Amino acid sequence: GLRTVYWKRYEAENYFITPEALRRHVAEHYETGLFSAAAEEVLDALIRERVFDARQFPAWKRADADTAQLLWDARTERLKLSEFAEEFFRRLGRRFGHPMLLRKGELYRLIRRVEPASIPPEVEHKLDLMQAFFNRSKHDADGGHAG
Repeated sequence: GLRTVYWKRYEAENYFITPEALRRHVAEHYETGLFSAAAEEVLDALIRERVFDARQFPAWKRADADTAQLLWDARTERLKLSEFAEEFFRRLGRRFGHPMLLRKGELYRLIRRVEPASIPPEVEHKLDLMQAFFNRSKHDADGGHAG
């Protein structure tokens, strides 16, 4: 009953690391104003370096939210966004003279910053497949009897 299925994106973090999730996390830890402006500068610089080139970045920045998300998803599908996020928090910490807000092993905390409606249907589908597998395994382990 085991089936192999593949995720479309590079790693699990690619489904929830977005500029918006990073902004929301930073907003909870730093006051608005000077800190948020500096965080936006750090984020923009990193996006220009790793995601969009100098020509693409301004168009992405001006795009409406749905188009920006579509472009982000297309450009980051094969990038390791855990490294992107960790570098963002590293640079932010250096800029403010504070410890990093999150390290790689803590990036799961960004999930709380994601709008549920923005989660791709693929995630629900894959989780449903896992649940069905575990339910079958439990059923088989119970000797085929309802538990």
